[in-house]
Amino acid sequence: MLMNAARMKRTSSDKVSWLIADIGATSSRCATLSPPAVTPENVRHYRNDNYAGLTDLLADFLADCEEKPRSLGLAVAAPVYGDDIRMINRDWSFSGTSLSKNLRLARVKIINDFHAIAYALPALTEDARTEIGSATEYRGGNMAVIGPGSGLGTSAWIGGDAGGAAMTGEGGHVTVSGRNKHEDEIISRVRERFGHCSAERILSGPGLITLHHAMHGIEIESSEAITGNPGDSACAATLNQFFSFLGSVAADLALITGAFGGLYIAGGIVPACIDQLRESPFRERFDDKNRYKDYMRRIPTYVITDPVPGLTGLAAMINRGS
Repeated sequence: MLMNAARMKRTSSDKVSWLIADIGATSSRCATLSPPAVTPENVRHYRNDNYAGLTDLLADFLADCEEKPRSLGLAVAAPVYGDDIRMINRDWSFSGTSLSKNLRLARVKIINDFHAIAYALPALTEDARTEIGSATEYRGGNMAVIGPGSGLGTSAWIGGDAGGAAMTGEGGHVTVSGRNKHEDEIISRVRERFGHCSAERILSGPGLITLHHAMHGIEIESSEAITGNPGDSACAATLNQFFSFLGSVAADLALITGAFGGLYIAGGIVPACIDQLRESPFRERFDDKNRYKDYMRRIPTYVITDPVPGLTGLAAMINRGS
């Protein structure tokens, strides 16, 4: 937790109206928001393993608020179909109705975590992103985002800033294809193990471990043991292959969404490995679409360096009245 209770206190004239929370599979981030302000305040980080469920985590945050927010904006790493939510990569389930009742909130709005990041894309400033490679053109328009973390999220912002709309889905579960015999062999090994080689099976934290095993036959305990060990030849080869697959899948997403405004990378893995990403085949693979190579070269690629893009997106969504 990054901030103490004293930082949570506000004067009676500075009214807090929203609790906003970005709930991942491993960790969560909570903050307060007082529209028309666009910047989340009192940001705190939590390890999900420390809580039996989401209600307990949010109650912990609210206990430090001198003035209780009356509304909740929630971005969650799970498919959002109606009011009942079941997380895929964590054994938590809840509903907006139960959260409202148990936490005494007047209203609750729940969206997918990458739906929230889509709202953040038009709001990102230059210091909240870093470019990878270079494009032949820079212009506005549709933007897309892909994010390897505990899972693989995708979404897009369609249209201009003023009249645009957030597009979300479960693009992380598309089928991956190889570009050469070596990659075909890797995918075949993953498919033998899981029955289907989706993008998330290799482009995520657990996927990086799976990829390492498929390439080298080595069991490894954590993705950090790979990303944090560039001097090991096997780990370096795995990370390089990870970025190659990421380049291909990101390019597919950019093609589908017409993302001339940029393809963005979020999630917990890539922002910590920007130097390795720059040196990898990522951008070459992104461009390598045969007859559409010139088309791809006109699309810039960025890594989001905003530490809380989900909260930034929730704030943008609330201020848009969405």
